[in-house]
Amino acid sequence: MDTHSRRKHHQTENNSDGAGPVPEPDPALAGITVQKDPAEETVRFFLADEKATENFGKLLGSLAADGDVYCLSGDLGAGKTLLSKGVCQAVGVEEEDVVSPTFSLMNIYNGKVMEVRHFDLYRLNSLEELADIGFYEYVGGEGVSLVEWGELFTSELPPEYLQVNLSIVPEGRIAELIPFGPRYEAISKEVLRHVDAGA
Repeated sequence: MDTHSRRKHHQTENNSDGAGPVPEPDPALAGITVQKDPAEETVRFFLADEKATENFGKLLGSLAADGDVYCLSGDLGAGKTLLSKGVCQAVGVEEEDVVSPTFSLMNIYNGKVMEVRHFDLYRLNSLEELADIGFYEYVGGEGVSLVEWGELFTSELPPEYLQVNLSIVPEGRIAELIPFGPRYEAISKEVLRHVDAGA
């Protein structure tokens, strides 16, 4: 699967991992750095401020395709809505249209590139409520699905998705990507390559 499809400007040299061309440095990724822990397979990204958090979302959005599911987890104020705004902007949704679905439970945004289904499961208590908001109908369908607090209904998530954990640290935020399935492993590698190229 070509996850480069929406970013065609690349240097001609190849990565040492043989995964394809090295992306050109992107000034929009300033404030985003990689934090690798040799003892763990997980890669974490340091996001210096709100703009970096939103731009990290734009990078995820630029790699999204129809049917993709991103589950966003983190405490209140960790940056889930900021990151969602970035994803939405990358697929052509106006920034001012994106609001947290805390009370509406689901928002649908019609982007120029694709539709976004934005869920917030925090206030739900049962599978019946999950069904009532159209979760099973919409998640994994056309467009990209953003699911905040998906960890509350782990058994109901699709078998493959990208888990994005956000946490606040004194200097900014940490984003951790945990891919479930080869599609999301590829996206995670692309994110790493783009951030490395912009460092």
